[in-house]
Amino acid sequence: MLNAYPSLDAPCSRPKSMSRRLRRIAIIAAGGAPTSYNRAMLKNTDALFDDGSWLLLLTVVAALGIAACQGSRPNGDALGKLRGELPDSVAGWTAEGEGTVYDTESIYSYIDGHAEVYLAYDMRRCLARRYRGPGAEVGISVDVFEMSTPADAFGVFTHDRDGDPVAIGMDGLFRYGWLSFWKGPFFVSVYAEEDSEASRAAVLELGNAVAGAIQSAGERPSIVQALPTNGLDPSSVRFLHSHQILNSHLWLSDDDVFQLTRDTPAALGRYRREGAAAYLLIVDYPDASRLDTARRTFAEEFLNGSAEAGPARQDDDGWFAVAVEGRRLAGVLAAESPNVAAALLQDAIEGRKHD
Repeated sequence: MLNAYPSLDAPCSRPKSMSRRLRRIAIIAAGGAPTSYNRAMLKNTDALFDDGSWLLLLTVVAALGIAACQGSRPNGDALGKLRGELPDSVAGWTAEGEGTVYDTESIYSYIDGHAEVYLAYDMRRCLARRYRGPGAEVGISVDVFEMSTPADAFGVFTHDRDGDPVAIGMDGLFRYGWLSFWKGPFFVSVYAEEDSEASRAAVLELGNAVAGAIQSAGERPSIVQALPTNGLDPSSVRFLHSHQILNSHLWLSDDDVFQLTRDTPAALGRYRREGAAAYLLIVDYPDASRLDTARRTFAEEFLNGSAEAGPARQDDDGWFAVAVEGRRLAGVLAAESPNVAAALLQDAIEGRKHD
């Protein structure tokens, strides 16, 4: 049933080596059909408008349409502004054109099979720009993903936290020629096609240039700060609001046990206490009904139907437990010890009481 934290390569810049599981991630798309208009309003319009009035009306409608499109983007056209501030050359590497901007439809042509990860975090657009290396040096790809919020930028960053910390952007990580960080509503990936001393230096310089061009810093989601720190592996922390993303890190069930959607921010962390490992998931719900459904579903699948009975063992998958405080649910998953499961759950709930 369980498959803890698979080894995942860089989601964007190294698509060919990505885990097969991520290729199967399905996205729960929210939103309704476009708003319909009343066609009866268009009847007898010739009697109301002359040619000049129609021209004026069309001009106003076009202006409103442009304003609506701009208003649908966070911070206006922040990605367009950022695009104009990227350097044309760095350490001998030269940009091949101004780069390409992909939206939620065309992104599949760039990273087909892996776009779902970014769309699960409400990606708006992606700017991709390649830099040609000097002499025999390979190229470097810069991918800047514009997400709907800084929380989503942080979330997609946490999807792969392998690497050594670097002081670039927010929580920058560097490994084998690949730099990733988040800042404001942006997730940034800078990747050298082959690792060399020169390309590493260029990747870091490019990353610094991109980070410097992003004005806002952003804050980590508050629910992430609610994870108890005792025994927590900081590199294991994930922010998410998707059943499929949760399963890509810790496979629980084909069913959406926790009823995760965009309005249910969740944080996942791996712990080790008293020599025993465990996972903790905390989720905030907008209403009591969905919270109760998630609690009941979890109890039926992992706690033999009773959420009040304390930690329950599921064969070789470990110990599970759940508790609720306010509209927050805390679930201990795959703990190697019932005592650790109970203590971790208690810490999560006590922390909520003092929020």
